[in-house]
Amino acid sequence: LSGASRAQGKRERRGGMWGKNSANVTDTDAISLHGTNPQHLIEKILRSKIYNHAYWKEHCFGLTSESLVDKAMELQYVGGTFGGISEPTIFIQLMLKMLQIQ
Repeated sequence: LSGASRAQGKRERRGGMWGKNSANVTDTDAISLHGTNPQHLIEKILRSKIYNHAYWKEHCFGLTSESLVDKAMELQYVGGTFGGISEPTIFIQLMLKMLQIQ
């Protein structure tokens, strides 16, 4: 089998193109930075914490660039993580969404 048909077979076994992380995929029209996915500018551990955070699931799903600006205007502080478990701030979650949709 060729590489393309093997990948197609794997996709079909996993339930098609839309897996459990389909909301966390970078837009296909996004410009790659230094030949890599723009979401990879944020560390993997922080990205996984963001993807599992309630704010990401409730407020960042389906955001467009216009609604992202509206959410950013509501910010009251800027930061990366906080607390003992390094919970991601709303700012860093919106920044990841901005990298995702560009």
